Amino acid sequence: MKDTLNSRKLKVSVTNLVKKVFSRERFSAIVDVGVGEHGLDERGKEGDLKLDVWLESSPDGIRVKGEIRGTVGMECTRCLSEYTQELDIDVDEFYRRPGLSTVNREGRVAAHEIEVPEEDAYIIDEGMIDLNLLINDNVMLNLPIKRLCDERCKGLCQVCGTNLNDEECGCVIEDIDPRLAPLRDLLDRKES
Repeated sequence: MKDTLNSRKLKVSVTNLVKKVFSRERFSAIVDVGVGEHGLDERGKEGDLKLDVWLESSPDGIRVKGEIRGTVGMECTRCLSEYTQELDIDVDEFYRRPGLSTVNREGRVAAHEIEVPEEDAYIIDEGMIDLNLLINDNVMLNLPIKRLCDERCKGLCQVCGTNLNDEECGCVIEDIDPRLAPLRDLLDRKES
């Protein structure tokens, strides 16, 4: 996907961890992200979102466990104003080794049985793990479905587009069901 989070500082070398099974390292990074059309995108400022995790090596891959804390920039769905959303997310994900196989009871090599389909799994790629997708997935899943700058947000005027939180526009909006419009016409004719 284009326009998604792709920060270099979130691509982490795990070659030492892969060599030393059952070892662990701490990793932290701060990024400035906002919600874009296809997920998170990096804004390039100093950053408000902090990833603080432990990378733990196992025979099957790397477990990433920790937290994502901070704020993410968003757009209100009613008034289209920019605002920030506070986040506090616990992370516990697994990056598996590619092409992992085991020998089954019959002595044949069998693919490792995993609960997650291969296309949805996080993979260790040439000694690197990419935490961009992990952050994108966890943040997007924890954002509210209805993104509002304020619960009392009035939105935009349907006629002129004025932000009704800032000022009243004076437009007259008649809410009439189109199916009842012929009855409204009859009443208007009767009054004239």
